[in-house]
Amino acid sequence: MKNSPTPSDAPQSLTRRVFLSGSLGVACSAGMIGAGLATQATPAQARPAEALRPPGALPEADFLSACVRCGLCVRDCPYDTLKLARLGEGKGVGTPWFSARDIPCEMCPDVPCVKACPTGALDPALTDINQARMGLAVLIDHETCLNFL
Repeated sequence: MKNSPTPSDAPQSLTRRVFLSGSLGVACSAGMIGAGLATQATPAQARPAEALRPPGALPEADFLSACVRCGLCVRDCPYDTLKLARLGEGKGVGTPWFSARDIPCEMCPDVPCVKACPTGALDPALTDINQARMGLAVLIDHETCLNFL
């Protein structure tokens, strides 16, 4: 006589209820693992945005003493990047500045802001915009910097 499969040996069909409860369990487990990993992650640290001086600006103390706050550099900036500092902004009142996070300097090849400065607060020897040094990138944490890896 042939061995016929018994009901316990037959493949069982997956019911909708079993499938959904299993899927829900897997989704909850994945969510809990993700939440646990998120609490262990180290957040990136960034310094607050700083006001930068226009290209060719002298060192800060020299710049503040040489700048007559005429606004000609601001007027000649074709991208409206430069602003004049107001009272209470923490910069010398009336001096030109910009925030690279808001409106970055477009590094004009002819450097119109430098040409407009009548006092030399913006170095007139700067004729090549590639020689301008504005701001300084500082790597705070080598562990979380993707470009460093």
